[in-house]
Amino acid sequence: MKKIFTIALCLVTLNLVGCAKAGLKNVDPSWTEPAKSVTVLFTEPVVKNQDDVADDLPDYANNFTDWFTQQMASEFKGQADIEASFTAKAVTDFEMTATKLGKKDYLIPSPKFDELGEVDGLVISISNLEVSKVSETKFTGLTSTETRSYLQFSGEYSIANPASKTVVSSGTLKAREGLGIAMTKSDWEKNMKNMVEEILNGTPLQKK
Repeated sequence: MKKIFTIALCLVTLNLVGCAKAGLKNVDPSWTEPAKSVTVLFTEPVVKNQDDVADDLPDYANNFTDWFTQQMASEFKGQADIEASFTAKAVTDFEMTATKLGKKDYLIPSPKFDELGEVDGLVISISNLEVSKVSETKFTGLTSTETRSYLQFSGEYSIANPASKTVVSSGTLKAREGLGIAMTKSDWEKNMKNMVEEILNGTPLQKK
């Protein structure tokens, strides 16, 4: 009986790991004021499933970054009534700081404040953006398993206040949208919604 209980406990643990969707984050509790505009500095996404882009977003097969920024701007406006502007950057354009999130240290990007110039509102920095289709197999019983596929947007980010030259939130991105038999345009749109929600959740930018 003890052996069976141990196996069952392990299966439950595996299920919890397999179901994890969101990334990790820290939010400065002293940050209480929202903003009406943000500047998003980002590394252009590395797309691992380019064939899906060609199938589902054919107009953006050769300029996926345009779709990515347009859709992100729409989500910031819809979810938080925030106007967003975007500038593509190289990783070397960011300050990369080892930051503990959960049990691990991650290299989190933040702007080089002295090189920003005049910026209204907050600055969101996103690095190591990667777009991929991933599959996970999890136990659903003692002997049975289930495999699910997801569209995933991953990376690291921070939200910074250039006026005080401080980082007010930082985190990892692990936005996922479960897929059916075939990936569709709506899956891409839903996962951008998921990604922006990850950035906004638990911050003053989130709509009450």
